Amino acid sequence: MSMQPVRVRLDDSPVFEAVADLGNTWDRFLRPRFTLDQLREVAEYTQAMHREHGVDWETVHIVEQSSANRFAEDGRPAAEKSALVLWVSWEFTLGSEGPSKYVTVVDPDEDGLYDVGGGAWAWNHVPEPERIRVGELKSMAGARVRFVGEYDDPCEIAKGKLTLPDWQEAYVVYGGGLPAENAYFCFFDEVIERFDRPQEAAQLLVDLPVCLVQTRADLEYGICPTSLDRGWQWSVAEAFTRLGILPPVDEMSLPDKSDVRRSPELVRYLVEAFEAGIWDSISRKQSYASKVISRLADAEATVNARA
Repeated sequence: MSMQPVRVRLDDSPVFEAVADLGNTWDRFLRPRFTLDQLREVAEYTQAMHREHGVDWETVHIVEQSSANRFAEDGRPAAEKSALVLWVSWEFTLGSEGPSKYVTVVDPDEDGLYDVGGGAWAWNHVPEPERIRVGELKSMAGARVRFVGEYDDPCEIAKGKLTLPDWQEAYVVYGGGLPAENAYFCFFDEVIERFDRPQEAAQLLVDLPVCLVQTRADLEYGICPTSLDRGWQWSVAEAFTRLGILPPVDEMSLPDKSDVRRSPELVRYLVEAFEAGIWDSISRKQSYASKVISRLADAEATVNARA
């Protein structure tokens, strides 16, 4: 069995880190194994889905017990905490049989990993997207624009003198999730023209908390965060790089917290891409400034000649 680090998800769930043997599947789905820390994220998600959707969702629960002042059989101090992992199928609430039939105690394997849902849940493999070299990222990012009200007076809106249409009706979304706010980060149409259809571009972003949108009014494409949790800017930056674009450095910065877990290598890549975007922005502004200064000099010469 050749286990390797993988990323997995259930339908539209967040992406979870695990290990799995890519050759050991059932009906094309993986049988991942999780560390206890990784499993805590899975447990939190399954419980949230159960609260929202009811018995259709099985759940994972982790019961932890402090082992202070306790000792193992060999006399050495026991681990600081011991954990009991429960896999619960809520079908028992629909039948006459007792809960014990539908509760499984999941023991860790010899490596301390937990197999939850293997052979039963549709664990999809989410391959790490291929990273485009920073030097090949294009300068095609635009501004951060509101879906509605971009050119309206905010004071008039606040006073109730101007009523805006529902911004949530102002776009078409491709892929999963919906925009978290009345704004998007636009980019040049040439980016989407490289794909046969927008859905192909959206597929590159499927594991990020962002969505690809197109405005109904002017058919402009853009990226929206689907969550405004602290650090959402990292996912927007990563989405731009996956589409082959430098991040929109003039419209945002990268905070000191990432919204989702990222490897040090990916963090370094995104920082380098952001730095490249900053230098590109500076270069473009310098070029513009040079042209303006040149025109000013020409204007001065023309005015003096006519004096």
